Amino acid sequence: MNSKVRRIALLTMALGFAACAPTANLMAKSGPAGTRFGDNGKVSFHRGQPCTSQIMFDFHAGRSKTVVWLAAGARDSKRLSEAVRSRDRVRISGIWKRGRETGCSYVDVTNVAVESSFWNRLFKP
Repeated sequence: MNSKVRRIALLTMALGFAACAPTANLMAKSGPAGTRFGDNGKVSFHRGQPCTSQIMFDFHAGRSKTVVWLAAGARDSKRLSEAVRSRDRVRISGIWKRGRETGCSYVDVTNVAVESSFWNRLFKP
């Protein structure tokens, strides 16, 4: 009985450590500066200290585990914030930019299209 309790305790601790482990948000996907970007996916608020002050959102394309950092103007930022809150999928268009620090690349958003799902349209007033 005592060995079962130890195994459960160790398994619980291991799962707890795995849940607290840093995610793939540390290194963002990047493209050559000045090239166009366009993709569908979900967006979330950027956690942590960005490499440049414009970065406010993380973009997760489809089923990919890579993250694209996004910087947006006031109008697009409002749309992206609403998409984060409602967990809607978005279509992002923009241009790749480089920050001052090495390895700091982000997409300057030029267009945001929110794609609400069937269930969101069904249950929203």
